[in-house]
Amino acid sequence: MFLLSIEFALFMLAFLPLYWSVAKWPKAQNILLLLAGLGWLVREDAWFALTVTLFSSLIWLIGRLMPSEKTRGGKWLAGFGIVSGLAVLCFFKYFDFFRPLLQQAFGQNAVVDILLPLGLSYYVFQSIAYIVYCYQYPQSERFDWDEVLLHFSFFPTVTSGPIIRAAAFKSIDGIQLGALGQIRTRRPRELVRPALAVALIALGLAKKWWLAGSLAEGWVSPVFANPEQFGGWDVLAAVYGYTFQLFFDFSGYSDLVIGLAMLLGFRLPKNFNAPLRAANIREFWNRWHISLSTWIRDYIYIPLGGSKKGFARTQLNLLLAMVLSGIWHGYGWNFLLWGVLHGLALVCLNIGDRLIGKSNGLSGLPFCKWLAVAVTFHFVCLTFVVFNTSSLNDTQLVFSALFDNAQGWRLTDWATAAVLALFAAMLLLYPYLIRLFDAAVAGLEKLPLWLWFVPLTLALLVIVVLAPSGIPGFIYANF
Repeated sequence: MFLLSIEFALFMLAFLPLYWSVAKWPKAQNILLLLAGLGWLVREDAWFALTVTLFSSLIWLIGRLMPSEKTRGGKWLAGFGIVSGLAVLCFFKYFDFFRPLLQQAFGQNAVVDILLPLGLSYYVFQSIAYIVYCYQYPQSERFDWDEVLLHFSFFPTVTSGPIIRAAAFKSIDGIQLGALGQIRTRRPRELVRPALAVALIALGLAKKWWLAGSLAEGWVSPVFANPEQFGGWDVLAAVYGYTFQLFFDFSGYSDLVIGLAMLLGFRLPKNFNAPLRAANIREFWNRWHISLSTWIRDYIYIPLGGSKKGFARTQLNLLLAMVLSGIWHGYGWNFLLWGVLHGLALVCLNIGDRLIGKSNGLSGLPFCKWLAVAVTFHFVCLTFVVFNTSSLNDTQLVFSALFDNAQGWRLTDWATAAVLALFAAMLLLYPYLIRLFDAAVAGLEKLPLWLWFVPLTLALLVIVVLAPSGIPGFIYANF
């Protein structure tokens, strides 16, 4: 992942002065951003850059051909664009699933390896949002060719989001300007709260490199690779640990790219909002990978009918949306089961609310709040076991080691006890940790700019010393 490389750090040190030297000319900045995005894709693989360019050209052409009023032809054109994007996504994501059948039909050597283009899912999702926007608002502005290419290849987000839509949209921070308005701006861009930006970058590095990396190396990977060799408490720590690893990995990446975008004068949507403290599964999905969960709501759940066709149909729409979310992550049965479990949980929650006659009725009671958080947290952790195993047989091995462990539940390793205590402390103290971060940002803003290197250098040294050796991969880059 190039964002966590020394080469990328050196690139940013050289790129930012050049980028801001042409601050009076946003179009010149756009050219630099486009060259940088395509350049990093070429560095990974020239095929990635070609795929983005060809796909962007198709979406640009569809946007330009879209009539200036809603017509049957425009609807067919929008449908063609959406189907084309989904076809490209499905071809690359599920090619390996059909590989054995193709090899059987055409011979072992007749089927070549096909590499999944970097960030494909995210710019396909962004393209669908743009096509729907062009159809629903036929009089609206459209991207130029270079602008849509920049939208899809924007280097902070191309790997794994957050998903930013072309038009203005509602986020947890209110109405937010979309990519079209931010790219096409005629006003000179400005740094967006630079102290917060660099603090988010440091926080993202700490989460992604140190915390997620340490959990993966110390608990999650060894236990999931051979769960039968570990005691019950070790397996439990690994089950909790994988959920925290995912959170640190992805929220850390989101913090990093949001901070980078702020240094470039762009605002990206917030992607996480304390999801592990959610009091029910609906609230969890309102807080976890927000740009994706809202995309699923707007472009899958609502087009299926949403909640407008009766209670039973609403539950079916929810279940279908979550199943599609599950199989988007991969083609194995485990991903399908994971989507089904979360869909059923949402359905059961809605049925419970209907019986009680009040939304979030149980979790809204003060004495039930923490019980609801605990139940939701454990449901999320246990279903992530399904997510993190390559087959249902491997899933069964982990659950057998957890609930029917031959070694029992004797706590022999105090490191395991310590990490379990840290997980509990993280959940309990999370609001105070957020306040601590905000206080650190406020303190940095009060310092003269020339002194910023002192706290930032100390923070980086702590991360480098405590983080595992090597540069970790990014989990969600595989999806």
